[in-house]
Amino acid sequence: MLAENTSTSWPLGVGQAAQICRVTTRTINNWIRAGKLKAYCTPGGHFRIWPSDLRQFLKAHSMDINFDFGGEHPKRILIIDDDEAYAGMIREVLQDKLENCDVKISGDGYEALVLIGEFKPELIVLDLMMPGIDGFKVLELIADRKVNYHLKVLVLSGNLSAAAIERLRRSRADQWLAKPVSTAELVHSVLNLLSAGDLGGRGIS
Repeated sequence: MLAENTSTSWPLGVGQAAQICRVTTRTINNWIRAGKLKAYCTPGGHFRIWPSDLRQFLKAHSMDINFDFGGEHPKRILIIDDDEAYAGMIREVLQDKLENCDVKISGDGYEALVLIGEFKPELIVLDLMMPGIDGFKVLELIADRKVNYHLKVLVLSGNLSAAAIERLRRSRADQWLAKPVSTAELVHSVLNLLSAGDLGGRGIS
């Protein structure tokens, strides 16, 4: 059996899948369009393939190729939003669309700060308008505490005025999206930010 040294729990691009399968990118695209290889399309029009779907494809077509999934710990995501129903919907979307993730919810900024220390999320999905301390204050306190790991912050807000965006540009936030957000846009942003965190950089669009 040929073992491909590719360790990942996150979506593969067409080029990565082609390298694993030792075929051209055109072949991968043809398999996807024919419905043989399961994939999803990003808002930018690019195909992405989950490792588990690729492995299922290889097994179904008796292709003697194996690659390492890495066995990494689940990606930790903390949703901070006082709208319980909306936060629950976001968690359901992330758990349904992402592999290997652990998602927690906090409806209170003070509780969230404690969870950040205990849970050590790699990504925070943050609302701005909350009672007690709002999202801007949470961002300030995160910066003040000088968090020493690659924490990413995605702001989801229904109040992204010009003034709010200017404050976000000067804050610890990596990206912001207006509510309501589409499933595709949310998942795309979360994946990009988590991937950027693995590389130690700031969020990418």
